Amino acid sequence: MISWNKYNLFKLPNKHRRFEYVPRYYDPRKEELEKKIRAAQKAAAKNGGEGDASIARELSFRQNTSDKWGNSEYKAQAMRSNLRLVIIFIIVLIGFYFLYQYLDDVGAFIDKETGK
Repeated sequence: MISWNKYNLFKLPNKHRRFEYVPRYYDPRKEELEKKIRAAQKAAAKNGGEGDASIARELSFRQNTSDKWGNSEYKAQAMRSNLRLVIIFIIVLIGFYFLYQYLDDVGAFIDKETGK
């Protein structure tokens, strides 16, 4: 009997090869927070070692609070977006106002020019 596996036109791999990719995520805020926690723990160890958990909790709370309240870039972007929406809304309102005011005049002009 002839083994046709030797005579294939295209070579196929014998086994599936796995691509093992471990994604990496870099969070600068988390790294800064961990650095502050380590520094606070070293300072606490020099002073007697009490309250490691409370220091970590306090630093974490400060970091989260400053992230939410102190993001001036986000606030500025939201302000610009809101201002843009208000300006577009005002332009649309003015357009509708002029359309409503002068619709009869435009209609009469068209009728006059077409001879109706």
